[in-house]
Amino acid sequence: MEAPTPASALIHSSTLVIMGIYFIIRFSLIFEFTFFANLFLIVCGSLTIAFGAISATFQNDIKKLVAYSTISQMGYLFCGCGFMCYNEVMFYLAIHALNKAFLFIIVGYLVHFFLGNTDLRFMGSLYFYSIDIVFLLIFISFNLMGLPYTSGFIAKEFLLFQTLHDEILVYIVRVG
Repeated sequence: MEAPTPASALIHSSTLVIMGIYFIIRFSLIFEFTFFANLFLIVCGSLTIAFGAISATFQNDIKKLVAYSTISQMGYLFCGCGFMCYNEVMFYLAIHALNKAFLFIIVGYLVHFFLGNTDLRFMGSLYFYSIDIVFLLIFISFNLMGLPYTSGFIAKEFLLFQTLHDEILVYIVRVG
């Protein structure tokens, strides 16, 4: 199966992947009364973070790298829903959507610049051709990584602080 173009991938990621998180938040009343459903969301989110990060490490195709990065980031959102931090998850979702939209545009430009080639091994020396795209790519990557003083850092810190601030984490550690 061929990977979609960056524009259609942006549409598919926003409608299919994000809607699952939105439905969990929308039906949060059901999840607030079931301990095992929250535990299931936490475990699935943790496994999703690990799977996405490990799979992204070994990718040579830039489109697959962005897709596995999105999978890993959605794991954070599932964990946040499992810890019942719904407002923080929506904030993180908005920050992630903005950063990922810019990343899709830059990846589309890179694929076009290298004449349809999506293999990262053949995308060398972009620095000499387009320094502004290199700086934009580095800046968006820093945001998605969550390095300090970036919007990704603020969103991840907000989610992590609320997760550790709530009593559900203490309850899960005692029960588990």
